[in-house]
This record gives sequence, structure tokens and C-alpha cells, in this order.
Amino acid sequence: MRSLFLLLCCLLITACSSNPTTLFEEQVKNSSTPLARTPSEAMRNTQAVPMPIDPGWRPPQWKITAEEPRILINGIPSNYRLFSVALIKDKPFHIDVNSWCVNACLGFSKYALNPYLILMDAQGNVQAEGFGKATGIVGVISQVLKGTVKNSGTYYLIVAADNRAPGETIVIDNVLLIGAAANPIAPLRIGMGSYPFGSVGPLLNTEETP
Repeated sequence: MRSLFLLLCCLLITACSSNPTTLFEEQVKNSSTPLARTPSEAMRNTQAVPMPIDPGWRPPQWKITAEEPRILINGIPSNYRLFSVALIKDKPFHIDVNSWCVNACLGFSKYALNPYLILMDAQGNVQAEGFGKATGIVGVISQVLKGTVKNSGTYYLIVAADNRAPGETIVIDNVLLIGAAANPIAPLRIGMGSYPFGSVGPLLNTEETP
């Protein structure tokens, strides 16, 4: 029984400890999944998923794994997912992209996929792209894409992993821990590092004013 308890503790401690740099080298760079060199090629390499609209407090999630196709971003390969969304000419839009902590945030090392976003029209012309500033807390981070489009129609959003520096800290949060009687609650600063894989949830937020 004691051995089982020790084994369980070890598993919990190491659950999030897979080295992100090693994962990137072994499972992203050396992958055999399709590798797109342009956003329009990436759009042709996979099927788009309709983006949820105001899904509520529990939005759906999609996993980005080593099985997904890849796209070159500044010469660096990244696995990605493709989403479709209807946008209206000159009407401001607000897209939230959430990314959750991998392995339920177990263990001492916390990681999440830091999204890189590319918005295209139906012809594959890029409307906006870049590394946004991640905000959030330990457990989930968010990025926002907002603006207007010149023509009404279906647009496509690539959500890819930011693999510029796997393991690099993307957010730091203060977590309250129960301590000794003399100091019952002590704040602990915990960071989350970037990871090549994870779960993402883009959504069109019509309740926010861009």
C-alpha cells in the first residue's frame, strides 16, 4: 500500500514534467504530418471546424496534438487547428481564444499552448496574424483577435502553437496556499510555460465591444 502511495505521488509530481523542448524536437520537427509553408496551403490541408458563438461558461475544447497538420511560422513548424466563422462587413468582431493547462496542471511544472493566430478570407488571403499577448491565470490563458473585415463572408482562423521558445514563461500568477498556523495563507508565484501541444477553445464573442 505504501509503495502504491509513493508511486501515485511520483506520477502526480511528474505529470506535467515532459520537457517541452524535447517534445518539440522529437514530435513536431521530426513529425511526418503535412507541413504547410503558407496559410492558404494550411487551409487546404485540413477540415475547418465551425467556431462556437457565445457558448457560455463552458466553451468546447479541441486538442492540438502531434497528429495534427503543421504550418511553418517564421521558419518554425507548429501543429494547428482550423476554424471557420461568418463575419459581417464593417461590423466589429471579437474572437477569444482560450488555451488550457496541459495534464490538468498536475505536478510542479505548469504548461499551456500559447496560441499563434492567423485570420484568412475564403481565398486564403491573410487578414491578420501574429503572436498576441497572453493573459490569464494558472489553468487557462487567453488571446483576443478583434477588428473589422471589408467583405461579409466565411473567414478561417488558424490556431497554432507558438514554438519560438518551448518552455518559456507566458504568464505568472499568485496562488494562495494553506500554510502554518502562524501564517495560514501564503501567496506563491507560479508561472506557466509554453508547450507545443494543448487544448484550445476559440469563440466568437458578440457580447464584447471590440
